[in-house]
Amino acid sequence: MTFYRLEELFPNELQARLEQRPILVLPFGTIEWHSHHLPLGLDGLLAEDLGARVADLADAVLAPVSYWAVGGVPFPYTLNLPASVIEPLLIAVFEQFGAMGFRVIVGFTGHFGLEQTLTLKRAALAVMARSPVTILPVTEYDLTTDAGYQGDHAATGETSLLWSLRPDLVRLDAVPPDRPLDGVLGADPRGTASPEQGRAWVEAIASRTAAVAARLLEATPPVQRSAWQEALAAGVRVLEKTAEARRVLPKNQVPSITTPAYLAYCQAVYQGDYRAAKTHAEQKLADLNA
Repeated sequence: MTFYRLEELFPNELQARLEQRPILVLPFGTIEWHSHHLPLGLDGLLAEDLGARVADLADAVLAPVSYWAVGGVPFPYTLNLPASVIEPLLIAVFEQFGAMGFRVIVGFTGHFGLEQTLTLKRAALAVMARSPVTILPVTEYDLTTDAGYQGDHAATGETSLLWSLRPDLVRLDAVPPDRPLDGVLGADPRGTASPEQGRAWVEAIASRTAAVAARLLEATPPVQRSAWQEALAAGVRVLEKTAEARRVLPKNQVPSITTPAYLAYCQAVYQGDYRAAKTHAEQKLADLNA
């Protein structure tokens, strides 16, 4: 297998890819504070490298990484772009790549705050409702929730992933060990992160995402595609309800996205059981409404 960088292809080469393997991997990141020990562009760096591995395994085309995404943590040196700007952009991008001839688009985001995740998935759902293109909008952790990685921010997970890919950009000694790493959401990576763990997660993320992309291209007839849309729509409703609750309640009073029902939803999506995924999402929504 190999992958092809979209920006380096000549017209005849792109046409050949569209005829032979019309899968596009589209990575997303942002510029955002990731404490003192990680670079501001971590999300995009991970998305680009993981996206290249996905494209390699899926024999797909890799688009350039985009650093324009929704939301960000309340720390300095952080872009915080609104959904009202990014969602129409994503819709236009998905539509135009679909019109170009890609049959499957993997929207892979290394920046996975609630706002970005919701915006990405909602844009994918809107385009699939009126276009034949099939879109897989996923965060780093969507397809690996049963493999020990459920996402974090500058904590064990992101630190381990970057450590395995770009060890020169991980500086765990940036502050004295008795001082906190400001802005970490999750376990302190000092003593918990490792390049070995990162490599295992890289392999799981890349192989699983590539497998689902291949399934969507090769083994997803119209009825199954419709079931995927329904499952995605149910997941979007969960994210919308969670976002609505966070607007009126303190964050610590709103259940985490990654409850057992939502994790089961993610696992069912990975397994291709879209009807079960929809059921799990509806259970998560019922829990939020309780």
